[in-house]
Amino acid sequence: MPKLRLNAYNKGVMPDSFPAHRYPSENCRRCRRLVNQFKRLSVKHPDYWNKPVPAHGPSEASLLIVGLAPGLHGANKTGIPFVGDASGNLLHDVLASLKLTGRVKITNAVKCLPVKNLPSAQEVNNCSRYLKDELEAHRLIPDATLLVLGGVAHKAVVKALGARQADFPFGHGAVHHVEGLQIVDSYHCSRYNTQTGRLTRQMFLDTVQLAGNMAYS
Repeated sequence: MPKLRLNAYNKGVMPDSFPAHRYPSENCRRCRRLVNQFKRLSVKHPDYWNKPVPAHGPSEASLLIVGLAPGLHGANKTGIPFVGDASGNLLHDVLASLKLTGRVKITNAVKCLPVKNLPSAQEVNNCSRYLKDELEAHRLIPDATLLVLGGVAHKAVVKALGARQADFPFGHGAVHHVEGLQIVDSYHCSRYNTQTGRLTRQMFLDTVQLAGNMAYS
């Protein structure tokens, strides 16, 4: 069993999916505007996590889900990716429907809450080293599969793997094989995408099921 550590926000337990050195430290200062944002949020929301959010889930899981970044009232509050907001509710509802709960790792391409929910290109680049380490560790697992949520996260993954973007274009439901990893693309399960109809629950379920079948066939 993976080592457990306490989540300071909800006092739950959170498995160490990867060694601690694979994450930015709590005092990371690489992205100045995100550091300044955390300072403001520590005053406005002193009970929130308000620091880089590590991956969550069993280290041996064959399916790794990669989102874009923590949400203000989701992972930035709870300290756990995709827990606490609408996108997380949809993701975990679908995982439960497919009996994948507890069988996936979940992370984000950018570990800190971005300003206005959209990280800059430099902020994505600053976190690329940590994403690369996560992907390299995941690649060692049999049937290693990624479910990548959204075009920005997809580009971050392709770049972290050292591949050419033109060779692996993003598309909902698209499947790629890159550097020993099976990759399934999906539109992000954000409230915006679901409210506008860009992504329906069935569309999302189909892509998660496809990734799950590839990881656990």
